[in-house]
Amino acid sequence: MILGNVSTLFAQRGSVDESCTIESKIMKQTMHYAVYLPDGYNTSTRTYPVLYLLHGMSGNQTSWVQQGDVNRIASKTIASGAAPEMIIVMPDGRNDCYVNSYDNSVRYEDYFFQEFIPEVEKSFRVQKNLRAVAGLSMGGYGSLYYTFSHKDMFKACYAMSAAVYIPEKNGNRSDLEKKVMGPDDAEGTPPYFRSHCIQEMAKNIELKKNEWGGIDFPSLYIDCGDDDFLLLPNLQLVEILKNKNVPFEFRVHDGAHTWDYWRNALEDALVFVGKAFRG
Repeated sequence: MILGNVSTLFAQRGSVDESCTIESKIMKQTMHYAVYLPDGYNTSTRTYPVLYLLHGMSGNQTSWVQQGDVNRIASKTIASGAAPEMIIVMPDGRNDCYVNSYDNSVRYEDYFFQEFIPEVEKSFRVQKNLRAVAGLSMGGYGSLYYTFSHKDMFKACYAMSAAVYIPEKNGNRSDLEKKVMGPDDAEGTPPYFRSHCIQEMAKNIELKKNEWGGIDFPSLYIDCGDDDFLLLPNLQLVEILKNKNVPFEFRVHDGAHTWDYWRNALEDALVFVGKAFRG
């Protein structure tokens, strides 16, 4: 019996297509994305929940496939029953931090919600009321930003090693940060950066009770490695969320800002968002 279960576990395997594209009018170019489809998708007619899985800085739509081993991890977790069958969509976030740039010359956030999600929901059999978002580093920031600014769109958010920097006065900002967030003002920080800072956004969260008496907010999970250089700002965010009485889970695991850490976190992410999908 045990051997049979093990055999079944490894026999079930999803498929990944890294060549998906969308012609974006907002971005004025061809945008790329990858998609994981669970075992049996092509032979069924059912609809599936969907997880939008975001990569980090200098990555692209293939990062979670090639370095994150998403096919093996998702197939194993789903086959074991720990997570429900789901579609996983991995967009090319470029290095745009998943937001519109300060001068609106790049409108990635508009693209994501106005073109990308509708394209996914047109092209694949997804349950439109069962979406989740997760990501690492820059993608962890994007996951939190999308959850805080578009909370009605998602059932759950899982942020790994999230790049939740706090704006520093006269901080040493990279050319990329200046391109996306804009120049400093008289106070020494970009105003756009302040308005898009996750900690500042968390301070402004307003919780509402739903008709069943629960909190109307996506399920939220934050994790970070104990050797990660982003641990301190993540701890600061956790303290703000506690003070706002926002329900969330937070874990610090052994590890650093590496793919070894994120591959291990991915299984936890699938289980967590799967619970939200299952209700």
